[in-house]
Amino acid sequence: MDGKSNIHHAGNGNTNETGIITGHGTLHLTETQLKHGDAALAVIGDERIELSDADNKSIRRKTDLYILPILIWVYFLQVMDKTTLGYGAVFGLEKNTNLTGSEYSLLGSIAPIAQLAWQPFSSILIVKVPPRILMPTLILGWGIAQAAMAACHDYGGLLATRFFLGLFEAGCLPLFSMITAHWYRRSEQPLRVAAWYSMNGIANLTCAALSYGLGHIKSSVLLPWQM
Repeated sequence: MDGKSNIHHAGNGNTNETGIITGHGTLHLTETQLKHGDAALAVIGDERIELSDADNKSIRRKTDLYILPILIWVYFLQVMDKTTLGYGAVFGLEKNTNLTGSEYSLLGSIAPIAQLAWQPFSSILIVKVPPRILMPTLILGWGIAQAAMAACHDYGGLLATRFFLGLFEAGCLPLFSMITAHWYRRSEQPLRVAAWYSMNGIANLTCAALSYGLGHIKSSVLLPWQM
């Protein structure tokens, strides 16, 4: 780049175009092309920026510092949410909500069913919605569904909350895989995927200890399984 690039806008009534004046001439781009990043490519041209090993290590270290902990923590919470039904049953969930027959088994199955049914739509959302918006939305959704579970007193309420829990968690795994692929090179991805996916085991161990402690809290308002 020569530092003299200029941008001007024009419209013909149907489409708006942006002209980018570079050392290679003027390139006219539509709004759709600009949206997909072609403007930056037009300005840069064929110029390549070489990174040293020190630069690569610095970028990877900052990515590990800011991006990876978010993936690990959110995946940890998601796994914990999935296991609360089982720990709730240990502290009287079935008896207090009057579950009979196969109702408890259906509560355990409805979340994966919702995930499977919603997976095609999750794939569309992952492509259309930026991760900075989609991830907080999913976290808020499954957090509300999980919190609402404590307010349920019968099978119908539990079934609804478990369904929405699975629905909002459907996009978690593919979204995390996409974010990892976006921020890391192929050779760097296996270790980072292992880091956040290992939360499956760690979250189960942690949730068992937390459930044991919370379930023994004496309260006149909440039942042990609601803790």
